[in-house]
Amino acid sequence: MDIDAARAIADTVLCAGPVLRPYRAAGHRDPGRWQFGMLMPADLAAADESLSAVAQTECLVEGGGPVRLRVLLRFLQVQRRSVYRWLPDLGRFKPVGSLDVDGVALVSCDEPVEHEQLVEVDDATLPAAGTRQTVRVSGGFARTELHDTRGRLVGQVVRHRRPLCAMLNVSAQPVPAPRPALRLRVWVENRTRAGADGDEVALTTALVATHLILSIEGGGFVSMVDPPGWAAEAVENCANVGLWPVLAGPPGRHDTLLATPRILRDHPADLLDHAADELLQLRNLAG
Repeated sequence: MDIDAARAIADTVLCAGPVLRPYRAAGHRDPGRWQFGMLMPADLAAADESLSAVAQTECLVEGGGPVRLRVLLRFLQVQRRSVYRWLPDLGRFKPVGSLDVDGVALVSCDEPVEHEQLVEVDDATLPAAGTRQTVRVSGGFARTELHDTRGRLVGQVVRHRRPLCAMLNVSAQPVPAPRPALRLRVWVENRTRAGADGDEVALTTALVATHLILSIEGGGFVSMVDPPGWAAEAVENCANVGLWPVLAGPPGRHDTLLATPRILRDHPADLLDHAADELLQLRNLAG
């Protein structure tokens, strides 16, 4: 199984952008930067039909014997980083967009925090009702004082992230086909509530760049991009909402699936080489 390889591909196509481009406080409420795989808080999505709190992937599994499935849910959380300047005359801190400490500029911005949740499902619990698991992320608050080379207090950095709650549901049903097959459904919902703060905390209570990595023993995933003839109709009847599944292992392997909000081709490992070339070009441009 190639979970690590699929993880690297997902990081390349979904997570590298936010990590490489720090988000200044002047625009941190613009959701455009976090545009892929955003599952918004349930109460905001219920009030605005343009938003979604749910994503779902369906795919086919071929195999007539017992199977063991691993589902890895991955997403980013937006953490607020605020920089403060120390005002010694007033004896207090003042929030600022940026602060220079011995020639190093520290900026107020949004930061991505990575989260993963693994669910293992055996053949006995896979059919029909399947299994559900609640995913909880605790909130966090951290304060770091900033001192210059002479030891003087010049400011502080405060990082704050909100608690999140999501639900992951895995189920499967037999598919009428010439070969033994199951339609596998993985459904994830952001059940966090933004509450009265609404739009102000929308980004910090969203699941960002949400995606899934599936691996299987005792069976194989059917290509959703180029299915064999016997599975074409069943593939067409699969419902994918906000996620698109592709085979993620090397060509010829069918034991790992990657479902992302970006449409990829099967076996997209060469994206890693392209991303490395782009990063090298950016580094050269930056001098």
